[in-house]
Amino acid sequence: MKERTYWIACPKCGGKMLKAREDTKAVNFPGYCKHCKEESIISIEPMSRVAKSVMV
Repeated sequence: MKERTYWIACPKCGGKMLKAREDTKAVNFPGYCKHCKEESIISIEPMSRVAKSVMV
C-alpha cells in the first residue's frame, strides 16, 4: 500500500519546502526553504495538511 504524501509550504514565500507523509509528526523542526533561502520553525501534526510555522 502506498503512503500518501503532501508538501509543506514555506510560510514566507509559499514554495514547496518539505515533503511529509500522513503520519509525519514534527515539533519545532528547523525547516530551510531553498527558494527564499530562509529558515522557519515548523510543527506538523499527524493527518494534518496544515503546518504551524514560526518565522525565525
